[in-house]
Amino acid sequence: MKLEVTHKILAMEPDFAKSSAHVLRFLDHTSLVQYDAVRVVAAESYSATDPRFWPWLEQGLAANRQVLTQLTGELRAAGTKEFGDLVAMPQGFQSKIFHTMAHLLDGFFGIDSQFYSLPDDSHWLEASLRRQIETDPEDFWLITVVATLESLKHQAISGLRSFEK
Repeated sequence: MKLEVTHKILAMEPDFAKSSAHVLRFLDHTSLVQYDAVRVVAAESYSATDPRFWPWLEQGLAANRQVLTQLTGELRAAGTKEFGDLVAMPQGFQSKIFHTMAHLLDGFFGIDSQFYSLPDDSHWLEASLRRQIETDPEDFWLITVVATLESLKHQAISGLRSFEK
């Protein structure tokens, strides 16, 4: 099985080369996902000085919100309706969904991360960082990467969110 995942990753670096290197170094050292291959998509990577930067970033944020919305729906469909249900949640499908949601909310990068901010270690964009980007756009890049998982035996694939029910 081969799986390709696209991520938009915000880096605080002065140019494309340094931003790409920062992103690749981060992906090489992150402990939760270990990809077999990662490639930077230069044609979909933008400096904050580029007018395409903000729409692309907002699209990534919206995609993260959509992932959370889908996970919340899956959790509800599996029987978790309110916070009180969490204490009796069985280990398995429901707890894995909840775990993935916690990672997205907590800032742990994973396969479901659509947008990720390296400066904030977050799936969101803090207001203070937004202001900093607006003030110093030449210092920020949104780097798009396509990451590949090649094998079912690969630990990242065996732990994917698309759990078997």
